[in-house]
Parts: sequence; C-alpha cells; structure tokens
Amino acid sequence: MWKKPDQRARSQVRVGNRPAYTIFSSDAPDRNPFLSCLLLFFLIFVLPGTAEAVSVTINVKGLDGDMLKSVLSGLTLEKQKDHPYLNDSLVRRLHDQAPEEIMKALEPFGFYGATVDPQLEVEGDKYSALYAVVKGNPVTVSDLDIRITGEGTESPQLLLQLEEFPLTKGAILVHRSYEQGKKALIFTAVQLGYLDARYLENRVHVKKEDVSAEIVLHLETGPRFSFGRVTLVQDLLSPAYLEDFVNINEGDPYEQKALLELQKAIYDSNQFSRVEVSAAREEADGLFVPVRVILEPGPARKFTAGVGYGTDTGPRFRTGWEHRRINRKVHRFRTDLLVSTVKTGLSGLYTIPLKRARTDHLNYSLAFERERVEDIDSRKTLLGLKHVRLRGFSQFSENLSYLWEDYDIATEEEQTALLYPGLGFNYVRADDRVNTRWGFRLDLELQGSQEGFFSQFSFLQARVKAKLITPLGHWGRVILRGERATTWIEDFEVLPASLRYFAGGDQSVRGFAYKSLSPLNAAGEAVGGRYLVVGSAEYEHNLSRSWSAAVFSDTGNSLESMEDPLESGAGVGVRWKSLIGLVRLDLAWALSREDKPWRIHLNIGPDL
Repeated sequence: MWKKPDQRARSQVRVGNRPAYTIFSSDAPDRNPFLSCLLLFFLIFVLPGTAEAVSVTINVKGLDGDMLKSVLSGLTLEKQKDHPYLNDSLVRRLHDQAPEEIMKALEPFGFYGATVDPQLEVEGDKYSALYAVVKGNPVTVSDLDIRITGEGTESPQLLLQLEEFPLTKGAILVHRSYEQGKKALIFTAVQLGYLDARYLENRVHVKKEDVSAEIVLHLETGPRFSFGRVTLVQDLLSPAYLEDFVNINEGDPYEQKALLELQKAIYDSNQFSRVEVSAAREEADGLFVPVRVILEPGPARKFTAGVGYGTDTGPRFRTGWEHRRINRKVHRFRTDLLVSTVKTGLSGLYTIPLKRARTDHLNYSLAFERERVEDIDSRKTLLGLKHVRLRGFSQFSENLSYLWEDYDIATEEEQTALLYPGLGFNYVRADDRVNTRWGFRLDLELQGSQEGFFSQFSFLQARVKAKLITPLGHWGRVILRGERATTWIEDFEVLPASLRYFAGGDQSVRGFAYKSLSPLNAAGEAVGGRYLVVGSAEYEHNLSRSWSAAVFSDTGNSLESMEDPLESGAGVGVRWKSLIGLVRLDLAWALSREDKPWRIHLNIGPDL
C-alpha cells in the first residue's frame, strides 16, 4: 500500500494559503519544482519526435460524488491523458505522483489519513491506471473558538451568523463549509457598515494523530460607519424631482442594502440607462462615507407595438408612443391605439409628478373608444383627472370623469352625458406578480353622479374584486377569485352601456362568451345588469418547470335582481410559463345549460 511519507506530514492546515502543487512529486522534501516543470516541458515539447501516442484509462475505486470529482480534477494524469505527445515515461511519472495528489484532494473533505493502492497495467500502447482508495476516518472538529469583538459585538445579524456557522463541534472538517462560514461572517459585517472588519486570528489546526481539528476564528469589527453627503451627478432632471428617490440621509448607519435600494429606486424611474452608486471607504471623512450617484440619461421617447389574440377580443393590435420627460420636472405623455374585433380605442395620458415624485402623481386623460358585443354598440368619449398615491403595497386614487356616450342597446339608441367622481383602492402583494407562487390582490371602487351637476341623472356604483393564489404542496397551487358589484339608480334604463355589468369570458365565467351573460329584454336581447356576481376556484399542477395542467369551476352572472339564478362552467386547461406571464389555454363547458356547450378560452398575461 502507498502511504504519504511521514516527513511531509503537517499538524496545522492554513486554509486559503496552501502551497501550490508541483507537477511531479517524490519522497524528497527538497525537490525543486522548477526543475520538474522544466523536465516535463522537455519531455512534451522538445522530444515530440520520439514520443509515441498512447491511450490512458483511469479508474478510482472507493470514492464517489464530489470527492471523486475533486480527485479527478486534481489528477495530472487525468488532465494530460489526451495529450498528443504523452509517452510511456511521462505516464509512469504521472502515475507515481497520483497517490499524493489523491490524498491532497481528499483533505478538504476532512480525510487526512487516506491510503492509496496504485496499479498500472500496460498492453502495448494502452495504459490502465487503477487507484484503490481507503479514506480512513474523517477529521472531526474537537474545538470551535469563534468570537466577535469590537462595536459589532451585539449586532443581531452578526450573532445570527455565529449561530448559523456551518461547522459545529463534533462535525466533520469540511474546508468548503469553513470557508463559506468565514466569508459570510465578514461579508455581513461589511454589509452592516463595519468597513474595517478583519480577522485577528484565522486558522484550522489539524491533529492527524487524534483525527481532530481545532478552529480559531476571531473577528474584530472595528467601528460602524455612517453615510455622509449624497451627491447626484446629473444635469438632466430637476434636483427636487430626484430628492424623493433618495432614501439615505446624512448620518444614517451605513448599510449596503440601502445603497442597492437607492440604485433600484432611481433606475425604476425609467429616466436613466445607467445608475452607478458608490460609497468608498477610502473617501470617508472620519466615520462618514460620502455617497456618489452617477446617472446617465436613457432615451426620452419610446415606441411600442404588438399583436395578440384572445378569445374575448379576437385578433388585436396595439401600438403606443411615450415621451418620458417633457421637461426637467419629468412631465410625461403617452398615447395608445388598440384595434380588435370587439374593441377599438385611442387614448392619451399626461402625467405630472407631485412633491412625493416616486409615489404621487396627477393623470390627465382623454380616451375615445368603441365596443361592439352581442346586442350592444357603445361609442364613448371619456375625459378624466386622477390623483394617485402609492403607500407600500397599496394604491389610493381619487378621480373625476366626464363621460359622453352614444350607444345602442338592443333596438334602442341613446346618448348620455355624466360628470362623476370616484374613489379607488388597490392592494397587491406577491412573491412574483408575473408568475406567482403566492399572492393576493384586492380592488375596491366607488363612483357616482348627482343629477343637475353636469349630469343627466344620479347613480352610485360599488365594486370589489379579489384574487388569492396560494401553494398546495410542492407541485400545485390553488387560485381563488371573486367579484361583486352593485348599482343604485332610480331608472336603470338611462344608465349607459359602459356602466352596466356583463359576465362571461376568460376573466369571468368560462364556458360562456365574452359579456354574453346578462339580463334579457322582452325580445331576448342582452341589456346588462344592475348587479354582478362572479366566483372561481382553480387547481393548477406543475408538470415541468414550464408546463402545468389545471382544473377549474366558475360561477356567476350579471343580474337584474339578486334573486336571479347564477350560471356555472367548469373545465380543464394547460399552462405555459413565458416571459410575459402564463399562456392559458382552457376547455370549458357551460354546465348550467341543458346541452352543456363547450368553449375554448385563450388568455395571456401575468397572474396578478
């Protein structure tokens, strides 16, 4: 059996500062590595004419997994076995040094007493190298001395890193785990602003005779630094506009997380193509580190265009143009054109940021839209003013709208002019709004008009929508959604088509066509309802990373009275994850109808 020479044994291992392996090895401790490399160069490149091509196969027994991979990656014979000038002499030299290379490769896994039995079989120009490895007993941690000194002694984050250190007393000494724990500890200290943190002691002492190791790791955090002055390097936008994006105040404790949040906030403004945030320790004034933000402007104008298809709308084409900064105060304008078989519209939106530019703004809008569904043809012009405020995961809005609508319902043609205010609330929280594993969305809306105040009649509407997505086991998720809306009006017949409720379609009750569920007049024509009730339950099961299958059941209707019956549909579907969200293809049956007709629904978009 081949064993590592005793004169090479060491009682202490300095992790991260190991001596480099030489390409040849021998029992002599004073072998000159330069001469060995020179000899290898001579054998490979100077004597190619005398070299004969040989083939080498290597087999290592007694190891598997990461250990086997580590050993093979460290074997010089494995690396050189396909070299065109490999010859008999070189194969034998590399074979002789292989046992030491194998034992060295096993030390990071805690095995310091391994033995290797090397065998080399030769048949002509074919060489078969076999290394039988006996790992022996692994080195375990007998003593673990990890401590923190300095101002960070009581830091909860650093104390948590101590608790989560990957090696414990009695554990096998795995050097990769030790390095990970050591790096995580000092990385956390620097992240928290202890920029002068360093290790006073950092060593692993391996005692081979006891098959044990002592770990000593002493971190001195030094003082905690604070943020100094924040400087924004740009001449594009008004400083007052950007001030609201700066989440760092002079004197705040230094944290890398705050710098990343500052970078993301400014980048999300869509005004800059490059946002570089730096806070260099070398530039600190005492314990205050100045923050410098270099900004490069992005394109001011953006054009978009796209085509799509949905069973609710049929083929559709959309194009848009946006001016992202009309002036230094970042006023914006956007116009969109939508063309489909059901709906055609042209809209414009002018946005003015307010004092809290990141979260608050005013929207002035003008839209022209025509929609033709079933027995309804609506042509409307909508002029609006909307105040939007973002607070955490919530959005609050107050709006004032003026609606002029010319519409045909069944055989009647009407015109309406209304001025009505409204309130809105939206709450969304999710792990990912495009492809959601868990998430919740809630939308509330209240709007109404007063007769005589630029309105032909009085009405009041309230609407609530909710959607919940929650995981079920490792492979599935449950999707629940519901909607309820109510209209209070003295004469429902005067309510314009765009303010009446309809059900059916991809996002409503599947199994029924888009807006096909509605109260009917005496002639059997759809006229819309005062009330709307929709509920849905769906289970989706992952088949792979990109594909899933679903079963669902939907219930709901547009109602003239809350005592009217509800319609129901159910079906199955497939899902495909794309960059813009799920592509949903459903086959649904209208269960509440006698003949149980079926319908295909295709919908593309984010989950929430």
